[in-house]
Amino acid sequence: MTETLLLCDCSLCKCSVEESLSIRIGGQHFCSEACAKGHPSMEPCHGEQDGCHCGTGELALLLAAPS
Repeated sequence: MTETLLLCDCSLCKCSVEESLSIRIGGQHFCSEACAKGHPSMEPCHGEQDGCHCGTGELALLLAAPS
């Protein structure tokens, strides 16, 4: 049986995760604890080695937002 891959529900994350390995909160699925917690300290998810920089991307998004 083939496992279903889901996109991480972190807003800036580019990772996919097997449903059975995802961190589930409510109806959302996340690829890592960092994504599930919303990157409170701008920590990266496990996909950083594959080019996903969603932890530091959150900081860049916040800095670019108009005040």
